[in-house]
Amino acid sequence: MLTALAMTAMLVGSPQASSNNDSLRVMAWNVLHGSNDVDQGPEKTLAVIRHAAPDVILMQESYDIDGERPKLGKWLSEQLDWNYHQGESPHLCVLTPLEMKTTFFHHQWHGLGAMLTDERGRSLLAWSIWLDYRAYITYELRDNPDMSDAELLAAEDVRSKRLPQAKALIAHLQEAGQLDVDIPVIVGGDWNTPSHLDWTADTARVFKRRRNLDLPVSMAMRDAGFSDSFRDVHPDPVQQPGITWSPMFRGTSEVPQGFDRIDRIYLKNPASPAGDWTLHPVEGTVLPSPWEDDGIEVRDRMFPSDHGAVVVDMQWRKGKVVPVPAAAPATPVELRVLAFNILTSGNGPGPNAASPLAGQPRHAAIAAAIERVDPHVVLVQEEGGELRIIELLQASDPSWHRRGGGERGQAVYARYPIEGINQNTSRIMHPAGPFVVHNVHWPPYPYGPYEIRTKLLAGQPVDVQEILRMVDKGEVYADAYRSVQPSLAAGLPVIVGGDFNEPSHLDWTARYVQQGGERWVDNPTETMMNYEIAWKGTSMLADPESYRDEFGLEPGVALPPMVDAFRMIRPNEVADLGTTWTPRYIKDSPGRGNFDSTGFEDALAAQPTAILDRIDMIHVSSTLQPRSVLVLGDAGDPSSDIEFEDWPSDHRAVLATLWWTP
Repeated sequence: MLTALAMTAMLVGSPQASSNNDSLRVMAWNVLHGSNDVDQGPEKTLAVIRHAAPDVILMQESYDIDGERPKLGKWLSEQLDWNYHQGESPHLCVLTPLEMKTTFFHHQWHGLGAMLTDERGRSLLAWSIWLDYRAYITYELRDNPDMSDAELLAAEDVRSKRLPQAKALIAHLQEAGQLDVDIPVIVGGDWNTPSHLDWTADTARVFKRRRNLDLPVSMAMRDAGFSDSFRDVHPDPVQQPGITWSPMFRGTSEVPQGFDRIDRIYLKNPASPAGDWTLHPVEGTVLPSPWEDDGIEVRDRMFPSDHGAVVVDMQWRKGKVVPVPAAAPATPVELRVLAFNILTSGNGPGPNAASPLAGQPRHAAIAAAIERVDPHVVLVQEEGGELRIIELLQASDPSWHRRGGGERGQAVYARYPIEGINQNTSRIMHPAGPFVVHNVHWPPYPYGPYEIRTKLLAGQPVDVQEILRMVDKGEVYADAYRSVQPSLAAGLPVIVGGDFNEPSHLDWTARYVQQGGERWVDNPTETMMNYEIAWKGTSMLADPESYRDEFGLEPGVALPPMVDAFRMIRPNEVADLGTTWTPRYIKDSPGRGNFDSTGFEDALAAQPTAILDRIDMIHVSSTLQPRSVLVLGDAGDPSSDIEFEDWPSDHRAVLATLWWTP
């Protein structure tokens, strides 16, 4: 039993602790028949909850547990010592460690709620809902692909009662005055229908059973003033589909599944909030991740439900939300930004002795790689004043500009005029308005993974805090943020990217410790290089408030956080490594250590071998919306999204496509 529960936890991972008490983690989860369909289902459900660590659970199908135990929600509340409300409903439940002051009831099958209050006295309304499962619109389209749009939409209010049920819930909230309260309202659960935000022109191109349709249930919630919290965080339904139906039942070749996001959490903030407190989604994920092998029998599954669990992290913030009248959306400006360490100015022996580029100038190959992905801005590291690359680019397109002089050989190439702010920070004069870039090339040493490798080879214990002290690169972290803080505070678009020469705290996580693979190629020790480490550089960009004292700025100045574009679009650090350091190379490549133990009697004799990681990154301000992030690199490596037969650097490059609405 303990082994089964431990494996269940591996599908969830342990969330990182919040840095303050302004966070609220909300889970919406249909637990499938009281978790009775899976062996030890209630215990596995409890394990998922403990590892996901939500503050509020909006639960559906909280039925009686088989045997002499109560309904699942009540049993979970006893195990967790939490509050719960199920009332007259056979299956809806609100479960929370927060104080539950008042409870509400709409319909035994379709909605119940509660007022919850945290330790700082901030309150919210939380509703658990479920709608009619019949005539699931994705199945309707699967089974009747030639059905007209009007016939298809009739699944919502003729062949099922989903739309009337959603409207009745909204009317109940309106009549109860809950749409006009001065505290946030959260409504989440199993909607049994997709969202109009997921059935778009792009998703219709990508997914087999979708159309570009205004699906009425989700639009009714929008029209009532609610926002889809998962889509607030992950606005691109192609890159982040958020599938919740179904990780357990995946269909067959004869009857394919209709995968979709049917479990959602909606948020409505008040126009005049009590104490000026409002809630803002900052992260969203769907469990389990990764999905279990489809060949495992249902009774033996570790994740005990046919629905994925939606988990959205929200943050309490001061300042009321001002309603904005509906208007035609502005057309965003697309920015494509490439971060590219080109290795010793494109000169020198090259990264791989097996490549035709070995011992040859690599400027043409570098320029060709840039031209292939057609960026607007290139943040170049190790350029060192070498002009042959920019000259090749300008020969093809005279609009290219260059600003060099970075303190460690950086240069910025852009298709728009460039102005200097400081040595590593530039202002790009785009026709739609200026944006700011900071070109990162932090010192390569001391390098944390190498220090860990040294300790493991010596048989010494690894103390994470000691490692962080050893590899602290000093003022470079604060200098980078200080360089862009005025632009961030002014609301300008800001991009911080390049070769960080340090991993990300979003990659060295508790989940990776539990589920991830070996970073160290041919590790000869018995200890995997898997640790939870809050590397300082990326931690500071993501949460500058926690480092306020290091900036030396005036008290009270705004410190807006930045977002790792790669991890925003591709949040699974276990399944999607995005490795940029380092592409494979053969033994005896000039100037390089051993990549692996090929050619040696054993792995120990080959040491030190390579440690693979994501150290080339692009971080962006909240004014920029990542749409895709791709890795350029050597053909055949799983981290290379855009492949090159002869890759000209020892770093892979990172291309971010961003949307900006000036």
